[in-house]
Amino acid sequence: MKAHRDWLGRTVALLITLLGVGLMVACFYLAYQQFTTPPRELMTNPHTNQPDLPSIATGVWASIRAILLLLIMVIAGGMIANRGVGLYLNVRRAELDERERSAR
Repeated sequence: MKAHRDWLGRTVALLITLLGVGLMVACFYLAYQQFTTPPRELMTNPHTNQPDLPSIATGVWASIRAILLLLIMVIAGGMIANRGVGLYLNVRRAELDERERSAR
């Protein structure tokens, strides 16, 4: 008896892995944009074009919030990619078990 290959399981696992990697790439791109923006742009008052205390506080809070959100995105992307790799390995393990059973 020929061993059955689970193409659907492999495809879903690959898509989940690519989704996680895509999230991480998007996060790194957003982080690159965040860190290449000049601080003066983030912390100046748009009306007067001069830094003042409320504008600086708002800019610092926006930067901290963006960094925390990027950190959460990277962790979620890594967990999703890890789940996809785990699914792929489970599909491979099931195929190997099926081969062993059919060889007996």
